[in-house]
Amino acid sequence: MTRRLLLLRHAEAAGPPGGDFSEQADLARALTAEGRMAASRCGAWLRANALAPDLVLCSPARRTRETLAALEPFQPPPVLPTRFCPDIYEAPPSALLACIRQASVEARTLLLVGHNPGISALARWLDSQADALEAGFATASLAVFHMWGSESAEEDTGWAQCDATSLTLDTFARP
Repeated sequence: MTRRLLLLRHAEAAGPPGGDFSEQADLARALTAEGRMAASRCGAWLRANALAPDLVLCSPARRTRETLAALEPFQPPPVLPTRFCPDIYEAPPSALLACIRQASVEARTLLLVGHNPGISALARWLDSQADALEAGFATASLAVFHMWGSESAEEDTGWAQCDATSLTLDTFARP
């Protein structure tokens, strides 16, 4: 079975309350009504495309957790294993890649829910030839990558080997 990496930028969030730009206030930002609807559309799109993750890596920020919660109706029981990783918040591509490389080899489809500019930069680094990524990631954008060689050599193509030579973009969408 093919290994897939799903990169999802959180859905639209409200601005900081009262102009408070502290990290604590930023982590507490909630999704807007439009953001909740967009995240639900992402869940429906994942279901329609048979892309149920085996493992979720999610930033601990409220807007990423709410985005993930809005996706959950697409999941068949039981609830997906989820790791909330502080290293995903405000992370550069190298930190996101480090989180991905630590994922269990048993996870065939991995979903990372995070933030820009890290998500967009990581996607462009993973497949620099993908024209669809040139515009960057709007909120609730989703990139689906396929890992080369993962159909036949499971033991040799775990997430620890994830890099720009092992993944290629299959789909880029904003459902």
